[in-house]
Amino acid sequence: MRRANTKIKNLPNLPSPCTGVCTMDMQNKYCNGCFRTRLEIGGWATMNNEEKLSVVKALRIRRKDTKV
Repeated sequence: MRRANTKIKNLPNLPSPCTGVCTMDMQNKYCNGCFRTRLEIGGWATMNNEEKLSVVKALRIRRKDTKV
């Protein structure tokens, strides 16, 4: 079993990565502004910090991959 990272757990709630550009790229299924999927956007409020950090890491990769 994986142990929760106490540093992440004790942080204040991570803010939403929303940029206010809320349009979906229907080909990639990501928001053109923040690169989150619809499920990630809808579930953000109920995610814990570890889950949010995982999403943020994925967003960095998605953003980089679309710049190519």
